[in-house]
Amino acid sequence: MDYTDGLQGGGLPLGLAFGMAMDEQAINNYGNLTEYEKEKILAESKNVKSKEEMRQLIQKISDGDSFL
Repeated sequence: MDYTDGLQGGGLPLGLAFGMAMDEQAINNYGNLTEYEKEKILAESKNVKSKEEMRQLIQKISDGDSFL
């Protein structure tokens, strides 16, 4: 299975897409989110100012933390 299907052409910021491509659980969890939750993640990712903040966001996705 190609776990990057949901990342290609989805308009994800490069840092978020790249980081999630390195974390299979984050990709799986992202794919199971509602469109509203995905939009919240995109909005949050646009406010990220460092690699560490992006890593934390991806970890939240990987852990399945709620974005509501």
